[in-house]
Amino acid sequence: MGLFTDKSGKWIGFTDRMKYVEDFRTELIEKENGKIVKKVTYLGEWTVLNDTGARTLGKLISAAVSAVLTGGFLAWGLLTTHASSGSFLVVIPLVMALFPALYLLFGAASLPYRRNPMRRDQVMHGITRMQRSAVAVIVFAGAAVLMSILYRIINKDWAFFKEDWLFLVRIAAAIICCIGILVLLGSIETRQKPNDAFPNEQKLTRF
Repeated sequence: MGLFTDKSGKWIGFTDRMKYVEDFRTELIEKENGKIVKKVTYLGEWTVLNDTGARTLGKLISAAVSAVLTGGFLAWGLLTTHASSGSFLVVIPLVMALFPALYLLFGAASLPYRRNPMRRDQVMHGITRMQRSAVAVIVFAGAAVLMSILYRIINKDWAFFKEDWLFLVRIAAAIICCIGILVLLGSIETRQKPNDAFPNEQKLTRF
């Protein structure tokens, strides 16, 4: 499975389109009082962090902080008035970058700060979602910078003022934060464990 593909190689983008239905078994059980309840049991593999110490926790927290900074720098850059701020060539990529930036925040809230081991869907909602979203932000933000340069070439506008430099610095800061997220999360070592490696009580799931 790649960063943007499932096991079959199908493109799934940076959002979580996989529902992992095959990882769960749902049963309807009748209690002694006659009430019918739903029991959901996890059947898939588990992902375990090799190191659950302070160093790994620091990486997770740093990634979450970087996600917040990414959204802030992007919004700041979008609101900055500069030479090409009125061009749709620049505005559209920046607006598009805000969507994966929002997913970065969702992913940051789902990182395994204490949860270990993790189900496959939990890994997707946290670590994998942030990695995919960081790549998407880099692509869109980078496109905005390239389009701002293209705008200057087309209009032969080579005068750089304070606001122009501030725009570039803020977008560059967002890109650097995303690169940091990829480095931090990519350096966290994990291993897979079979479903039977954990007690049945841990496999019961609530949604």
